[in-house]
Amino acid sequence: MRNWFPATMLAAPNEIVDEFRNLALTTPPRGLAGCYAALRDADLRRIISLIAAPTLVIGGESDTVTRASHSEEIAATITNAKLVLLPGVHILNVEQADRFNDEVVSFLQGAP
Repeated sequence: MRNWFPATMLAAPNEIVDEFRNLALTTPPRGLAGCYAALRDADLRRIISLIAAPTLVIGGESDTVTRASHSEEIAATITNAKLVLLPGVHILNVEQADRFNDEVVSFLQGAP
């Protein structure tokens, strides 16, 4: 769970973390392993350079799954992408919901 949620969310009972933990524990191990293998093996670095649409890349400063450097590389590969690094781990739309939503709405309102 530390890969997906900050220590503050893990320190006390948390309904969102509990639901995520339950989902992970009830997913058949073979399916979970297959999901992780697919993510591990997907190399989209070349294909993302073809994205021409306005793009917002949001990453977590303390993410150990998709590191901030990965988010920076993604944003640098997509022409005119906007990068926002939020203080947080991996599931930023949960951990930093207000800030995440503000960034998305602001980006969408400014998009041509």
